[in-house]
Amino acid sequence: SAAQTPRAYSDRLVLQMLVANNRLPRALKFKQSVEEQGRNIDIASYGSLIQYYSRHNQLGSAVLLLKECIQTHGAPPSEAFLSQLRTLCKQNNVDNVIGLQGMIGKDPVDWLKHGERYLKRESSKKGRRHVQFAQNRILA
Repeated sequence: SAAQTPRAYSDRLVLQMLVANNRLPRALKFKQSVEEQGRNIDIASYGSLIQYYSRHNQLGSAVLLLKECIQTHGAPPSEAFLSQLRTLCKQNNVDNVIGLQGMIGKDPVDWLKHGERYLKRESSKKGRRHVQFAQNRILA
């Protein structure tokens, strides 16, 4: 059987395996070798690298890879890869400085976070113990 030429999918499998096993220097070396062969790694591969850097609090490297991904493919990775980066930017108060919202858009779960913080209703027994009493007063 003749050797098959590598595709973007096989490149992604190798890169994600290296990232999953915390072998980032080897993953970056593999990325460089793929680019030297005239190919680019795909968006999901960029997403894996960005996610790794975000989880290890390396904000600068994550943002540089995000910019490189947008420059190469014209679009950012999916939100699953970017949520940790958003959190890291908010924790360090640099999301406005970096211009993250301009690069990857608004956070899709902002409405949920707002609701949990400001619109949450108490539904525990302790929280509604006087509600029944108030209703009984109205009926009497």
